[in-house]
Amino acid sequence: MNFKNSLLKMTRSKENYYASLVVDASTATVFFFYALKLSTDAWATLSLFLMGVLFFTFLEYAVHAWLFHLKHPFKIFIEGHAHHHQDPKNYDAMPFFMSAVIASLFAGILSLVMTWPDALAVVGGLTLGYFNYGIMHHLMHRRTFKNNYLHYLQLFHAIHHKNPKVNNGVTTDIWDRVFGTYQRWCDDKPLEEEYSQGHSLHVA
Repeated sequence: MNFKNSLLKMTRSKENYYASLVVDASTATVFFFYALKLSTDAWATLSLFLMGVLFFTFLEYAVHAWLFHLKHPFKIFIEGHAHHHQDPKNYDAMPFFMSAVIASLFAGILSLVMTWPDALAVVGGLTLGYFNYGIMHHLMHRRTFKNNYLHYLQLFHAIHHKNPKVNNGVTTDIWDRVFGTYQRWCDDKPLEEEYSQGHSLHVA
């Protein structure tokens, strides 16, 4: 088994999936804790942390739309995400350690242009946004939300599984509206039936 296949097998395991969620939440917590501990202005740190959470919604859209659904040389991202479209209730996730590694690299880069507390706050917020995305996406495929807004987002995401060229957001529809990829739910098919079926992945 070559490295690519070994990596894909790991990213589809239930153990890696749940470990990823734990690492995501832990990374966000540790970064925010140390940002506050090192900061001289707690309110500024909290503001930067929240800015990171909000900015992640754009990254969520960008990665989903442009890394997972456009043709490019890094096919492992496309193939990994294609598996999710074929079986929406599977356990696809990045290797569990990747969020901590990427967050550390981002914080190091940002520390070149801002203080360490500020860098940790921003990246901690981004990581919490990623954790929020992971939890939301997990629940969308495993339960039906009763809350009106959450149910709307669930329908919004179900459309993406029917037409992968639209509705690339998960936690918000804002960026789809901005980039013209927003589409409303206009199908009478029950949501449970929609999510019980796999759909092929079309790459633009």
